[in-house]
Amino acid sequence: MMDTNTLLQHAAAAIRAQKDSATIELADLFLKRLPQWHSKGNYPELITHFSYFIELICSCMHDNTLAPLAKFFAASAKEKVEQGVQLADILEGIMLGKLCLSAAIVRQLPSDKERENILAAVDLLYVDINKITGAKYSKLLTQQRDAEHERTKLLLEATRSITNFTDSQAALEHLAQVISETLSQGFCIIFLRNTGTQGLAPQASWGHVSEEYKRCFDGVRLCPEGSTITAIGGKSFGICALNSESFAIAQDIPRQIISENMAMFPIYSNTNCLHGIAMVGSAVPDYIIAPKQKELIEGILHTVSATIELAASVKEKERQLKESESLRRVSNLLLHHPETKIHDVHTVICNEARSIVQGTGSSILLKDGEYLRHSCGTGFPQPPISTFPIATSKYGEILQQGNATIIKDVQKEIPEDQRSDKIRTMLVVPLIECGKPIGLLLISNKESGFDFIDKNIMELFASQASMALRNATLAEQSDKLVVAEERQRLGRELHDSVTQALYAVTLCADAASRSMSLGKEKVATEQLHALRGMAQQAMRDMRSLIFDLHPPELKNEGLVGAIQARMNSVEIRSGLNANIIVDGTERRLAHSTEEEMFRIAIEALSNATKHSHAHNVSVSLAYKPDYVSMSITDDGKGFALDQLPTGGMGLRNIRERANKLYATLQIDSTKNNGTIISLVVPVNC
Repeated sequence: MMDTNTLLQHAAAAIRAQKDSATIELADLFLKRLPQWHSKGNYPELITHFSYFIELICSCMHDNTLAPLAKFFAASAKEKVEQGVQLADILEGIMLGKLCLSAAIVRQLPSDKERENILAAVDLLYVDINKITGAKYSKLLTQQRDAEHERTKLLLEATRSITNFTDSQAALEHLAQVISETLSQGFCIIFLRNTGTQGLAPQASWGHVSEEYKRCFDGVRLCPEGSTITAIGGKSFGICALNSESFAIAQDIPRQIISENMAMFPIYSNTNCLHGIAMVGSAVPDYIIAPKQKELIEGILHTVSATIELAASVKEKERQLKESESLRRVSNLLLHHPETKIHDVHTVICNEARSIVQGTGSSILLKDGEYLRHSCGTGFPQPPISTFPIATSKYGEILQQGNATIIKDVQKEIPEDQRSDKIRTMLVVPLIECGKPIGLLLISNKESGFDFIDKNIMELFASQASMALRNATLAEQSDKLVVAEERQRLGRELHDSVTQALYAVTLCADAASRSMSLGKEKVATEQLHALRGMAQQAMRDMRSLIFDLHPPELKNEGLVGAIQARMNSVEIRSGLNANIIVDGTERRLAHSTEEEMFRIAIEALSNATKHSHAHNVSVSLAYKPDYVSMSITDDGKGFALDQLPTGGMGLRNIRERANKLYATLQIDSTKNNGTIISLVVPVNC
């Protein structure tokens, strides 16, 4: 009896003799029994494939080795696993092959003991083939199952971890981290769509790229419609850069996408609305993103699309809220506080402008004839000079055009003598008043560069700033008018009291001198006594005017201390019984409020001293949570309100000052029954 090796060699010879018919028979069987194996191939390719397979089997039989066949099955098994072919189908395919080869042996060899031994040897051979194939296929299936398990685990972990974040920015950054870790030395940058511009801007990043690279990427923008780069799924996007540093990155992105070192994955909502883009790549040179990795990234993005949509919505609301809050804060500070000095207004505008768009330096240039002059600046850097001619400077050109302008590369677009060498990018916004430009607001060096969102919000901010500047200017002019009016009042007071008294002193002194020369000593003595009284009254009037002009106690000790000091200096020295009563806990009020209340008090005290000829006067102050009340009461001769000329006895000044404080004023007086002036001032604690 022949050994197994010889039997298999005879089997190989018999099969080769029937190779053509065996090949056709095997192809037909596969098309009938296992059509899913070759659904994409045509019949001639199938014949070629099985012809090669049969020859490979014959070679293994002849050479008494299964190594080539094992290698063939390993490659074939990997392909079939990826196609989703089951192990049972693989084993059936092997059995179909054995059936066709055995049939070829039967047709070629006569029926005898040798043919039976050859068929038995082939049966044993196929037992080994089944073992090899089954083991290899099972291993691949296990690997596939493990990979699928890991993929599912990663998707679940990504979903669970991202949805657990309450902070939208933290959720996006974690998502970028999860995606970047699917690649070797991977990185991920997530772009989200802005509802205003419809453009896509970077919102989160993670991975193996330098901080400088990330900073440059912050200045890259994608447009939903374009043809520069194409994402997974075929959607095209345009690409642009907000500054010169980001331009190189923008130029390099298409090359990396073509080389498959980088890929873009659209992020869609449940309604198929584009919400963003995940740009994914590897820092490994010549790295190519595998199809399985792309599939995994797409799966992650699809799984967490609802979370991304929510995060995008939250970030948009956060941005709008921040802008609204900043505008509200500036409006409240600048428009509702007219006492704010104009320099302080300029400083607030510059600081808030930097804060809103995240610039490092800001400044205001105001129009002054044919020039723009630097009036204020905060942060760094600042313009190198303080004056720019409107006719010949870049800033003058922008002022005359009247449109907000983004300057992407200051070093190239602005002449050297008009810019600092530290400024990279700039946003220039005209300040418009009554349709005419009055100056420019400059914000410089936002790290990622300025975009249309920054431009739009700063145009709105500039309109508020212009109103604030106008209010501050008007307030300053009003203060000057108040000073002028106060000077005029003091001039009148000096003329009506001190000057007249001094003139009377002069006349009385002349009269006393003449009386002495005529020997009328008694008359001269009386005249000198009268002169002393006039001089004392002039001193009291002068002391009152000096105290009213600059009461230091008002700043140092507050309203109560200033009124008490005034009484000690003027009323009490004049022989008047004056006192002050305080109800509640004294507290400091706004300086402007205390000053107006003090002026009202001294106006009323002056009336009691000069006109009412009172013997007693008191000032009562009551401090309440929401208001402060003040009343001045005297026991003088009083007056009839309906018979008093408008503005008499300083009452017009009292009413005007009460109106400034939005206070409630009441004046009660009748002839010979004294006067009470009551004031209730609302305050914010």
